[in-house]
Amino acid sequence: MAALLSPLAHLSPNIALLVLTLGVLLIYIELNRPGWVVPGALGLTATLFGVASLGRAGVNPGAVVLVGTAVALLGVGLRRRTLVVVDVGATLALVLGFLYLVRDAGIRPGVAAGCGIFLGGSTSILTRIARRARANKGLD
Repeated sequence: MAALLSPLAHLSPNIALLVLTLGVLLIYIELNRPGWVVPGALGLTATLFGVASLGRAGVNPGAVVLVGTAVALLGVGLRRRTLVVVDVGATLALVLGFLYLVRDAGIRPGVAAGCGIFLGGSTSILTRIARRARANKGLD
């Protein structure tokens, strides 16, 4: 089994970021339709392979801070109503964080922009939907 998974641990940084983005998408699907199990399990596996592969390539700590800040800003949008400019700023931080995430090999600007815009945009849309659903149920 380890021999089958070994090539996945040595992905190029561009492919690793795409695998990471796919993993997060699958986790979103599982959160949207709980109980399916397979998308969540595959998403977690893909996310872990993407992170491990990016970690092997050597990450830039400043870029990790940018990505972490973006995740925190998008997370605040789940609990509090935020301006659209906060979501745009978080998405921009994701794009820049992804662009400079790997020290030596680098991630192509198109891949960084696509993954950052996809994750930032989909996260902000899903958090707005979730917040509205909680308000409609009287939970907030």
